[in-house]
Amino acid sequence: MKIMLPFLVLIGFLVACDKKDDDSSTTNPPAATGCTSLLPNKLSAKIANQEWCSDQSCFGDLSDVMTINGLNGNGSSLTLKLDSVMPGTYQITEDVNHMIYLNGDGWESTNDNPGTLVITSNNTSTNQIKGTFTVTLRSPLSGNLSVTEGKFDLFYTE
Repeated sequence: MKIMLPFLVLIGFLVACDKKDDDSSTTNPPAATGCTSLLPNKLSAKIANQEWCSDQSCFGDLSDVMTINGLNGNGSSLTLKLDSVMPGTYQITEDVNHMIYLNGDGWESTNDNPGTLVITSNNTSTNQIKGTFTVTLRSPLSGNLSVTEGKFDLFYTE
């Protein structure tokens, strides 16, 4: 009985300290689908109709051009080399606003099948750029690869 009393007190204390909220009316909605990375910078797309998210690394760097690069946990990477950073709609080709996707094979944007890049905002005070993109990339070994619903929202360095 002497051993059981402290054990019961400990259980009572643990139950009393439980912060579990039983009010189901205040539960949060489910998280949005798509990129659930904890990284502050976001880069995501549907690649070959599969969700892709830069959940390992994501950065932006502005020098002569803006380089945006994201790395996924499966080792694949997506790189955008943006010649245009002002808000507006632009083509994605081999020569301007070039894009590369690597996952053991390499795909890149081409001049004969341009994609679309939309820079929705570029706050030069906070160095935050946001935009969307859609493009068909080509590999000399594997053919075409569809990249749709592309989005980025990131802070960049200069």
